[in-house]
Amino acid sequence: MDFLAPLIGGVSLLGDPMIWLAVAAGTVFGVIAGAMPGIGTTLAYGLVLPFTFVMPPVIGVAFLLAISVGVGYGNSIPAILMGIPGNPAAILTVIDGFTLHKRGESGLALGVSFVAALGGQILSIGMFVILVVPLMGMAYHFSFPEIFALYSLGIVALVSLAGDNIVKGLMAAALGLCIGLVGLDPINMVTRLDFGLRDLRSGFDEVAVVIGILAIGELFRSARQVFQWQDGSAGAEGNRFPSWKRIRPAVPAMVTGTVTGTFVGAIPGAGATPAAMISYQVAQMLSKKPEEFGRGSIEGIGANEAAQNASNSGELIPTLGLGIPVSGSMVLLLAALTVQGFVPGPLMVTNAPELLFAAIAGLLASSLLLLATGWGMARAMLKAVQLNRQVILVLSLAMIVIGVYAMNTKSFDIMVAMIAGCVGYGMLRYGYSTAACALGVFLGREFERSLRIGLNMNDNSAAQFFSRPITLVILLVALALLVFGLRKQAQTRARVRAARAADVANNPLN
Repeated sequence: MDFLAPLIGGVSLLGDPMIWLAVAAGTVFGVIAGAMPGIGTTLAYGLVLPFTFVMPPVIGVAFLLAISVGVGYGNSIPAILMGIPGNPAAILTVIDGFTLHKRGESGLALGVSFVAALGGQILSIGMFVILVVPLMGMAYHFSFPEIFALYSLGIVALVSLAGDNIVKGLMAAALGLCIGLVGLDPINMVTRLDFGLRDLRSGFDEVAVVIGILAIGELFRSARQVFQWQDGSAGAEGNRFPSWKRIRPAVPAMVTGTVTGTFVGAIPGAGATPAAMISYQVAQMLSKKPEEFGRGSIEGIGANEAAQNASNSGELIPTLGLGIPVSGSMVLLLAALTVQGFVPGPLMVTNAPELLFAAIAGLLASSLLLLATGWGMARAMLKAVQLNRQVILVLSLAMIVIGVYAMNTKSFDIMVAMIAGCVGYGMLRYGYSTAACALGVFLGREFERSLRIGLNMNDNSAAQFFSRPITLVILLVALALLVFGLRKQAQTRARVRAARAADVANNPLN
């Protein structure tokens, strides 16, 4: 398959009015969710995921990806107008955007953010297609040993590159894998670890567990935060869209941010926040006016917003190309596809290319909708960010509960989701990776199945995993990433100890 085929397939889907209806709903919901501090892509997916199960897979994928585009744009609104980042990736937008807002240049900051978000999203779609097609071609070389190695790489990479504590990350992933052991044995189809409970004979519902760990856990953490969203300074509605002459100096930074954001977003465990920070630093190094960064630089806003939105396409590269979700939101996306009957792995999109077409259609259609309505939505969302925060959190929790129950009409799933939410909150509280745990839950059964079948292929000998070149290379890469993560963690701890020692030496009375 050449890279034009997915583009043509994606554009052809735009002739379906149901796609446009789903994308419009997803985009509006995403912008609202992004504009509300603490409601990011993962939580937004968690709110609506159960309702996508009644949609055709193509429409469901387009709907979810439209939400991610809307969130990527929406989180810049409170960052610029209120000085409150919608998510961690928007922190750098606060530094420059809120500074411009206080100078009375809110229109300039919002305009640059609008152009950067759209430009980064649209350009990254082409990069996504160009990069994902070669991965699809490799899929036919993957058997069970390679799939096991690939799942191992995904888990290790997520823990090593994103976690501050590798041991805690591995423990979180192990917990997720253990949850996946409950229920039917994937080879012998014998019930195990059900503790005599009828509801556990087929295992935990992965979607209920993943939504609980990622979405409900995040809601519980948000409920403990005491900041308020209201701010009397949000009065920038009357500002006009800036002229192209004022936006043009930020275009090179937007291009740099798009390229950086796409590639960094494709790294397991990275996502929008590292993409935005790296792009900001690169833009500052290449800028002719680096001294303006942090003091109201439109180049800083452009690089940051372009990278955030480009990372949406970047995350899809390994998720659809290899079946390895690289973030919490991508875990939920694959969970939705699994419920629809798709098996995660390298052959998923190869066997069902309509998923790739749907992804392109969702990203492209939502970008076009934002192009037409984004500026007006930015002004309208000023009212949304001033809603009572407690009401929003309660309504979000109620929506999740209704959605989880609607999946199988089982109250047991609600209890599982709530318990998983408590576990997720505890993990967030004490520094364990909820994304690694959710990935372990989601991949648990296929991880075990590919391992055991791979062993059976060679009379239960592990030599099969080291005699196949692709499997060996993937496992060596996973080992290298683990060593890299451990070394990075040791260096960080050494720097912290050195800083504390220096502080004690300079302040002996303390």
